[in-house]
Amino acid sequence: MAEFETCVVPFPRRPSPLHESEPSPFPVEAAAELRATMLGNLLDQIAEPDGFQAHNLRLRVTAYSALDLLDELVVLYRRALSEARGGVSHE
Repeated sequence: MAEFETCVVPFPRRPSPLHESEPSPFPVEAAAELRATMLGNLLDQIAEPDGFQAHNLRLRVTAYSALDLLDELVVLYRRALSEARGGVSHE
């Protein structure tokens, strides 16, 4: 009987909105964006295969889930800022 090697193909991640914009000219917004980027980088380090407790699948899944939530939070934050400045909602 032939032996088959198992191969898990990672699901492609969508690009993070954390790295898709210019820094805000407003100090408070720039500080919030910076902290979101820093948090995303920390979560990336936890979720990496050679990251903190890489053998712990639950921790890696939690980190990936947190990254997705952070991406959604950034999108909602930017949409709220746009609407507050008179922009059009895309809902």
